[in-house]
Amino acid sequence: MSSKRKIVVVILGRDEVLKKALITNILGKDLSKLNKRQALKKIEIYVNDIYEVMFTPDLYAEFKDIQDLLCINRYPDMCLLVVEHGFSPDDARKQIEHLSNKTEKPAEEFMVLLPLSYKPTDYPFISCTMEQVFSELDRLAEGRNLMLTKTNVRSQPFVPLPRLSAPRTVTGMPAKRTSIKVNLVLLGMSGTGKSASGNTILGKPVFFSRPSSQPVTRECEIAETEINGKHVRVIDTPDMFDDDIEESVKNKHLKRCKELCESHPCVFVLVMHISRFTDGERNILKKLEKAFGRNVKEQSVILFTKGDDLHHAGKTLADFLHSCQPDLKEMIQQFGNRCVLFENNRSGSAQVEKLLDTVIMVLEKQQK
Repeated sequence: MSSKRKIVVVILGRDEVLKKALITNILGKDLSKLNKRQALKKIEIYVNDIYEVMFTPDLYAEFKDIQDLLCINRYPDMCLLVVEHGFSPDDARKQIEHLSNKTEKPAEEFMVLLPLSYKPTDYPFISCTMEQVFSELDRLAEGRNLMLTKTNVRSQPFVPLPRLSAPRTVTGMPAKRTSIKVNLVLLGMSGTGKSASGNTILGKPVFFSRPSSQPVTRECEIAETEINGKHVRVIDTPDMFDDDIEESVKNKHLKRCKELCESHPCVFVLVMHISRFTDGERNILKKLEKAFGRNVKEQSVILFTKGDDLHHAGKTLADFLHSCQPDLKEMIQQFGNRCVLFENNRSGSAQVEKLLDTVIMVLEKQQK
């Protein structure tokens, strides 16, 4: 069974024909030829190797089903409200507000899919075209390394989809995208909390993460967000430094990681557990230089996880850095003493903002 997470799309709206036509377009097959299962009373879930698309009943007629569905599936990749030609923007806005209020999900997580002849304009909600939806689906599939078949491949050029987490202005419209873009590449040994840290940066659980003695992340994955006006692409990676991993497997992961890094400036985030410093991490800088070049330490930040361990001991990060073992202290100095501390079980933006401040400092240094 594949460990790759399928792309989950929830289709909302009143017009049954339009909703099912969209599902046919996404999955590339007539619905009668697709695997389908029933969920709750009137939710139909259509699946293939890449997608899990959820057909919902009328928004007002069977809202309890929709409410329960979004409680069970708290973080779908896309929630699309399908509207017909001649739709009322005010009515669509009210539907979005109704969904947001009843499901306790931010209004920005619901997007209105415009009819084919419409173009995104100053609507009082986030909207998108069919072309943008397909481009975003392809991007998600690429980020999860899901195999695209002939029926899934889209031919249109890339058109960026409005980000679900786009900052809002006082008028309720999406703010303009920033020109600051950066790839954050999460690197480190298995079990250090790379995926959990990625989810903390993104502000929601996108990457699969759980305590385990075995590697959980097996492929490079990517997700995007905007933080304080900065467009951040977070790249989660499997362990590429364990000496027990076959060289061919390491090379495959490294190649994929570099492909995902090509579009924007790159900052490497070396994730380490604050309470342990393993033999495998003692020479990790040499492994990083071999993989990404001799200048990698100038492009890197160390992110220590399990910050609550320090707090329970009554220590600060400064205390830890002052008293840590000599080999670790030397490695930190080689990374320019750029360190941040994360508590991945704690919500709040301060730790993420501290990381982003450090990342911006790295980028500015690169540009000099």
